[in-house]
Amino acid sequence: TPFTKIVDDWKAEGIFDRILNHNIHIIWTGGEPTMPRSSSEIRAFTQWFVAEYGIKPYYEIETNGTIPPVFADGTSLFDMMDQINCSPKLQNSGMKADFRIKPGVIKDIMSRPNSWLKFVVSVEDDIREFERDFLSIEGVTKDKICIMPGVDCLANLPERTKFLFEMTKKYGYRGITRQHVLAWDKTTGV
Repeated sequence: TPFTKIVDDWKAEGIFDRILNHNIHIIWTGGEPTMPRSSSEIRAFTQWFVAEYGIKPYYEIETNGTIPPVFADGTSLFDMMDQINCSPKLQNSGMKADFRIKPGVIKDIMSRPNSWLKFVVSVEDDIREFERDFLSIEGVTKDKICIMPGVDCLANLPERTKFLFEMTKKYGYRGITRQHVLAWDKTTGV
């Protein structure tokens, strides 16, 4: 199966045992993993893995929170996840509000243990926007929100991280910087 190749690659990289003991998490991301085809493939992998190895790795999912990943049998892809990292888009994404803000999906995500909202902020108004649009959704609390600077290159990372820390002090949100930019700058696919 194609799943066997994935695990063979992990074994070749020497990380398979660390996946089994939860030192390395499997993170479902890229595009939008809650789309029906992706959800079905993720579910198939998780079922195959348990059948093959008798253990469940630690799964995280990165989603924009717009698609409820519910299967025909009533179960949800979210039921299989140990952590849900939801990064809703703001108006600066160019998407219309009714497409990017799905209160029912956000409520479902935030009702689950170990779920987080993460917002990319470039200007202070971004914080005011997500507070207006998301803090009123049932289950959304300030302590479950992280903010990250809007930056995609190493040259701008120090200034944007400083901005982020100023916003965390002012508004009380948890701040995380862009470690992948620090390590790889603009390189993708690493």
